[in-house]
Amino acid sequence: MVGLSNRTNNQASAAEIIRKDPEFFQRLARQQMPQYLWIGCSDSRVPANQIVGLLPGEMFVHRNGANVVVHTDLNCLSAIQLAVEVLRVGHIIVCGHYGCGGVVGALAG
Repeated sequence: MVGLSNRTNNQASAAEIIRKDPEFFQRLARQQMPQYLWIGCSDSRVPANQIVGLLPGEMFVHRNGANVVVHTDLNCLSAIQLAVEVLRVGHIIVCGHYGCGGVVGALAG
């Protein structure tokens, strides 16, 4: 019953957001105009928006193991191209974190 639990959590979260800001989702649905592209680790302990104090829609996020940007990673390159050419972000953040297993693995060869 994980699906039901997730749906219940989603509904409770949305209700709390609407209680604090009734127009939040209507504003969010109209347009996405983030100023930042965040390239970060897919580690679940690293919540991108929360770390920088931005709301959903204020930062475009691409995550992968060890926050790697490689010229052969078409997924990452597509996110960068979309962010720069379509969303017109002004800043790209590549953010790592302490104890990243992906970085440790890459350095170990």
